[in-house]
Amino acid sequence: MNQLELRDIHLPEAALWWPPAPGWWFLLVVIVILIFITPWLYRLIRRRSMKKRSSRTFSLIRKRFQQNADQRLLLADLSSLLRRVVMTYQGRQQIAGLTGDEWVKRMAELTGKPCFSEEQLQLLSRGQYAREIKIDHQALLKSCERWINALPRGSSDVSV
Repeated sequence: MNQLELRDIHLPEAALWWPPAPGWWFLLVVIVILIFITPWLYRLIRRRSMKKRSSRTFSLIRKRFQQNADQRLLLADLSSLLRRVVMTYQGRQQIAGLTGDEWVKRMAELTGKPCFSEEQLQLLSRGQYAREIKIDHQALLKSCERWINALPRGSSDVSV
C-alpha cells in the first residue's frame, strides 16, 4: 500500500451572521419602506372612500327629501352627515364635542373654501332645534354638495 501523508479532514470556517447577504439588506429596506408608507396609504384610501361614501349618502338624503319633503329631517340628516365627514378627517376626539359656532368654524376650515352662507351655517348648527324653520332647501343642498366636492384629497395637513 501507498504510504502517502494524508491530512485530516478540515471543515470550512463557520459562516458569520454579519455582514448579511444582499438579499437580507433588500428585505430590510422593503420592510422599512412599508412601515412608513402603510399609514399614509391607509389614510389616503380612507379619505377617498369617505368622500365617495359621503357623496352616496348625500344622494340618498336628497332623494329622501324629494319623497317626503320634511325640512327638519333634511336638516338633521345633513348636519349628521357633515359632522361624520369632519370627524373622519380631523378625528373624533377633536370634533365630537364641538357645538354651535366652534363646530361651524371647524367645518368651514376643512375645505378652505366658503361653501355655506352665514344663514346656512346657523341653520346647520342650531336649526334642527328651532320650533319653526324656513329653509331654502335647494340652496342648502347645493352648498352641501359643493362642500363635499371641495373636501381635501389626502393632503398632509388633515389628520385622521
